Amino acid sequence: MKRFPVFRSRTARLGRTLGAIGLPVAVCAVVMHQLGGLTPSQMIWAILVAAFLGLVTLCMAACAFFDVWRKGGFGTGDALFALVYGIVALVPAAALAAGQLYQDYALDVATDPDDPPVLIRPSVTATQTILGQLALSRQAAETNDIVSRRYRIQPASLHIAAMSAARRSGWTIVSETPPDLLDAPTGFQAEARTLVLGLIEDIAVRIRPDQVGALFDMRSASRYSLQDIGGNVARIRTFYRELDEVLLQTYGEIEALTVVGDEDETEERGAVTEIRTRDPVIPVPAFKPYMEGSDEPVSEGASDSEGLEG
Repeated sequence: MKRFPVFRSRTARLGRTLGAIGLPVAVCAVVMHQLGGLTPSQMIWAILVAAFLGLVTLCMAACAFFDVWRKGGFGTGDALFALVYGIVALVPAAALAAGQLYQDYALDVATDPDDPPVLIRPSVTATQTILGQLALSRQAAETNDIVSRRYRIQPASLHIAAMSAARRSGWTIVSETPPDLLDAPTGFQAEARTLVLGLIEDIAVRIRPDQVGALFDMRSASRYSLQDIGGNVARIRTFYRELDEVLLQTYGEIEALTVVGDEDETEERGAVTEIRTRDPVIPVPAFKPYMEGSDEPVSEGASDSEGLEG
């Protein structure tokens, strides 16, 4: 009995080999950048190389499926592996491309674009500064819900709650202005990493005393002229939800009120939060409380009487 040779797709095998190269290139580029072994520019070049290998792998997988369907034989398994490898190798490039769609306004976002909290970063180029200024100028039309908030609590208490919410969010605190007095202005600066590419984002939180209690502002800015999935706008919205949860657990019921802009004119800018203290759980302060009268000088009459007695 005559046997015909069985068809084996070489394209499927070659595609699987290329995919097995592109996949670790993409994964290692992101992991090494998060560990500090690669700069953002080096990571981008590695991602582009992995994306090219991923596209070639997907094309080879499609050709292999067509050959096996037309001629029969073996190669379906290799083609499936090539398809999976190619898709995963394209994920970092897809996240990078998707982030750039929001780059025009999400590079630098602040709750108060006219007077944003100050950010101190290790290295900021002139191009990044210009892009950040343009982003803040365009923010009003794009992020109307990113506004300042007023809370009916002391700045020191709000500072403790904001620090707790920042740690819950996985941020790294790099500097802090702790509360000296209960009504003194406070703030801190933190770093966060994006979900897919691990890009560093800088966050500044500013808390100032206000006629209501405490005025809360924050700013989230990309350190590099790149964006990832999520970004600065989503980070501020998520942090507000996390802060509200911490305040609710600590102080009880929260009620939304109308925001007033300036002391001279009132205008609605968003939601303000009033804390109704009902059976509150007082947090442990991170500073030594100031006791009124502890440092008051001795009155003249008392000093004279003490001298006469001596």
